Amino acid sequence: MDDELSWASAHHLRSLIGARQLSPVELLEHCLARIEVLEPSLHAFITVAAERAMDQARRAEDAVARGEELGPLHGVPVAVKDEVWTEGIASSGGSMVFGRFVPGRDGTVAERLRGAGAVIVGKTSLPEFAVWPRSKHRLGGESVNPWDARRISGASSGGSAASVSAGLVPLAVGSDGGGSIRIPSAICGTTGLFPTPGRIPSYGSFSYSLGGSLGPIARDVRDVALLQQVLAGPDARDAGALTTAPPDVLGGLDDGMTGLRVGWSLDLGHLQPRPEVARLVEQAIAVLGGLGARSEAFADRIDHPWGADMRGALMQLQAVVAAQDWVLDDDPAAIPELVDEDWMWAVFGTDTPFTASPGFLELCVRHQQLLAPNGQLSVGMGLPQLDAAELARQAALRTQFLGLFDRYDVICTPTMTDVAPIAPDGWASPYPDDLMGTGFTFIANHAGCPAATIPCGFVDGLPVGLQVIGRPGDEATVLRTIRAYEGARPFGPESLRPPLDGA
Repeated sequence: MDDELSWASAHHLRSLIGARQLSPVELLEHCLARIEVLEPSLHAFITVAAERAMDQARRAEDAVARGEELGPLHGVPVAVKDEVWTEGIASSGGSMVFGRFVPGRDGTVAERLRGAGAVIVGKTSLPEFAVWPRSKHRLGGESVNPWDARRISGASSGGSAASVSAGLVPLAVGSDGGGSIRIPSAICGTTGLFPTPGRIPSYGSFSYSLGGSLGPIARDVRDVALLQQVLAGPDARDAGALTTAPPDVLGGLDDGMTGLRVGWSLDLGHLQPRPEVARLVEQAIAVLGGLGARSEAFADRIDHPWGADMRGALMQLQAVVAAQDWVLDDDPAAIPELVDEDWMWAVFGTDTPFTASPGFLELCVRHQQLLAPNGQLSVGMGLPQLDAAELARQAALRTQFLGLFDRYDVICTPTMTDVAPIAPDGWASPYPDDLMGTGFTFIANHAGCPAATIPCGFVDGLPVGLQVIGRPGDEATVLRTIRAYEGARPFGPESLRPPLDGA
């Protein structure tokens, strides 16, 4: 296969298309051929919409031939997490309950992708409704890590990160409610951005958290910024969307680190990253210092937002899921025919995430036998109720963390304590503790801060990520920081190509 196309950046591909040096049809044919070879072992996609994508690519090619004005992603293939609703393409949320749900219109993200000229190749794997720490579901095989198929690709945007890591597509959309873009990106060797909640509207999606956001994944920081620029902005149909104009994340992307204040911690005062991981992250922070940043380690202990009740409930759920030998009937004939109803879209005009809405919960109770094991156990239970003391603790933690930005412009940590874990048998969690891999990531969601991860090296031949967190609303400085690091890190993009069989 043509390595030049497999590993080219989205902005380079777009420039070739605009210069009539690359056909959108040719590019899509290349991506589909690569998917055909690698997808049987990677399981990055739930649905590959080859025919619809080819129709888009042909229209994109015709627009170039006619000399029309082209969008910023014109003809560029993009994979979309199957949390986003796409007109005419099955949108399952990773669940058999919605396995035949084909929306009659696009959600905001799909709408904006098409408006920018992107070609939606298909829908990527995730755990059911994005609430389990591995991208395993009942609609097909588990999404695995391109660097080592024995290991998880992360969650909940595992399929999106795996598709980009493996060179199947240059861009993907994920979502992040506690680390679900950053965790898969870190362990698959891609770059991912969790935007400020509300920056990218969730209208038309299986939205699951008021502290979450859809967001971009790519192999190149400029590509991440480009996709963020396309997706961000107000949407009056979504009550949770920010009403302010998004920052220009491309204009100052190459402004460098001079004068920026970087605060960093390798453990947030209580975590225990693997020593090799900590060393790589510390070396990455030193690179930022060498670029003109003023870096300073801080000793503040930043506790995890989950309280004892939440952690206890999650540990109990993990234990029960792991203890049972689940025998599930995955007969496609059992999947219900769901129609696109008005109430589904009306939910986004409220302050309730779609997966907490009464209509959604009623469907899950009615079809409980179709849920994944963790869903079958937890449906109808809801989250532990937070008492006044816990609410006060969480508010104090948020205030404490945001107070760090009085001293620093960005905060750097490891993204994960270790490299990608090996997938256990059955449906068990791959993590040994109750934080499900979110030790370093969840605080950004809790505080409403944008955060990104970028590869900063390898341990045992597997990628390690540096996390950069910014002030609420300041995606631009986060991206500027990882862009500066990208240009100075001690390895090139060729190092981020996993050793894949058959490609």
